[in-house]
Amino acid sequence: MRRLITLFAMTVVLVAQAEGQEGGTQPDSNLGAATPVVTDSTRPAPQVPYRTDPWGARRDYALAVGEVLLVNGIVWMYNEFPRGANFTQINPRSWYNNFSDGWTYDDNHFANNMIAHPYHGSLYYSAARANGFNYWVALPTALLGSGFWECCGETHPPAINDWIATGVGGSAIGEMLYRVSSTVLDNTATGSERVWREIGAGLLNPVRGFTRLVTGRVGKVQPNPENPLDHIPNQLLNTLRLGGRWVADSGRLDEGGNTNDSKAYTGMFEIDFQFGSPFADDRRKPFDFFSFRLGMYSREKKPVGLLGIRGNLWATDLNRSDGNQLVLGVAHNFDYVNNNAMEFGSTSATLFLATHWPVSSKFGIVGELGADGYLMTAVNSELAFLAVVPDTSRFREYDFGIGAGARAQLQLRLFGRRFAEAAYRMAYSNTLNGSTGTLEGIGEVDTWHILQALRIGLYSPRYKNFGVGADFFWYRRDSHFNRPELMEVTQKVRELRAFVTWEVGRGIGSN
Repeated sequence: MRRLITLFAMTVVLVAQAEGQEGGTQPDSNLGAATPVVTDSTRPAPQVPYRTDPWGARRDYALAVGEVLLVNGIVWMYNEFPRGANFTQINPRSWYNNFSDGWTYDDNHFANNMIAHPYHGSLYYSAARANGFNYWVALPTALLGSGFWECCGETHPPAINDWIATGVGGSAIGEMLYRVSSTVLDNTATGSERVWREIGAGLLNPVRGFTRLVTGRVGKVQPNPENPLDHIPNQLLNTLRLGGRWVADSGRLDEGGNTNDSKAYTGMFEIDFQFGSPFADDRRKPFDFFSFRLGMYSREKKPVGLLGIRGNLWATDLNRSDGNQLVLGVAHNFDYVNNNAMEFGSTSATLFLATHWPVSSKFGIVGELGADGYLMTAVNSELAFLAVVPDTSRFREYDFGIGAGARAQLQLRLFGRRFAEAAYRMAYSNTLNGSTGTLEGIGEVDTWHILQALRIGLYSPRYKNFGVGADFFWYRRDSHFNRPELMEVTQKVRELRAFVTWEVGRGIGSN
C-alpha cells in the first residue's frame, strides 16, 4: 500500500516537472517580492517565490495527492457503511487477486459506467487542477487516482472500461467544471457577494471549493487572472431551451426477436454553453474554447438524458487574413446519451479543420470537418447479454468497443449568432466486450456497429434575449454480426423539437 502511494506521488511530481516554465511564477503574498541573491553569509538567504496558477493557487504536490486519497476514502466509506456494498471488504488478498487477475470489463448499468464514474474521475482531476497544475498534469492524476481505486479500493476485478471512463472522461468533465466555476469566482469581491460566489463555485466544483477553503484563499482578496480566458472570456454564450419533443423509434428488436417500435411526446430543458472561440482568441491552451451541452427530458428512464463536452487541446491558424480564418486543431470529447430509444457513450479525440468566413458585416459562415478516434464507445445492442464479465450480476444491454469516425458541421450566422445549422456525425465501433462470445447452436459471434446522426436547426432572431427555435434529429444504428444465422439490426430514431430560447453572454456581437 505504501509503495503504491509513494509511486503515485512520485509520478505526479515527475509529470508536473515536465511542464517546464508554463504558467510562470508569482511571489506568494506571505513572502513578499523575491530577494536578490547576495554572497554575504551574514545576510538572510533569498526567498524563492512559489509557482502559482493564474488564480494564485500554489502548486502543492502533497495536497493534490492527499485530496485524491481523500476522495477514494469518502467513496469507500459511503459504499461500505450507508450502502452496505459487498465489494468494499478490501484486504491484502483482494489487492493481490486484483493484480493477478488483470483488467476485465464489468456489467454495471449504463448510467453508472458512463456518467457516475466520469464524475468520480472529475474529482481526481480537480484535486490537481485546484492545486495549481494544468490539464497535462491533472489528466494523468485522474488516471492514477482511478487506477488506484480499481486495484485497491474494491474487491471487484479492475475494469478497463471504468479506468478509461473515470480517468479520461472525468478529465473532460473536470476541466469543464473548473472553467465554469472560474466564471463565478471573483478574488476581488468582499462581503456577502464573496460568500455567495465561493459557495456557488464550490457547488460546481467541490474539490476546488475545499482546496480554496483549506488553503485560505476562499476569503483572500487578491487580483483576478489577467487573461480573460482564465476567468470570463470575451466570447461567452449561455443558451437555455425549454420546450417539447416528439420521438419515434423503430427497428430495435425485443427479447423475442420482434421489432419494437415506439412513439413518445416529452418535455425538454437544455443548457448550451459556449466558452471562448477558436476564431477570436490567440491563446490555445487546453479548453481555452469548449462547448458544453446538458439535456433533461420528461418521461424518460433517466432525468439527465444528454451530456456532451468538447474542448480544444491544441490549435493553430493555417490562415488568418481579410477576416477569413482556417484553424487546425485537436479536441477532447465526452459524450453521454441515455434515453428510452438509445444508449451511446464515448471518450474520443477529434482532429478538426474549422473555417470562418465573414461574407459581410452582418452575415457569416462557420464550417468544420473532423476525424474522430474513439478510445472507448458504449452502444446499445440486442446481443450484449453475451458479455463475458466476472461475477455477473445482471445482463448488460450495451457493448463496449473502440473505433473511428468523421463529422461535419455548417453554421450560418447573423449578427454573430447562429440562425441555421446542420451537423452530421458517423462512427464505426468494433465490439471488444458485449455481443461477442459463443451462442448455443450458432458458435462464435463477433459484432460491429455503424452509427450515424444528423441534426438540422433553425433559430429566430432574439428579442430582449428571448427567441424561438426548432430542430430535427435523425439517428441510425446498423449492427452487423459475423454469423449469417443472426439478423442484422437497423435501428432508426427520429426526433422533432420546438422550444423557447433565452440567451445571455458577452462579446457575441461579431462574427
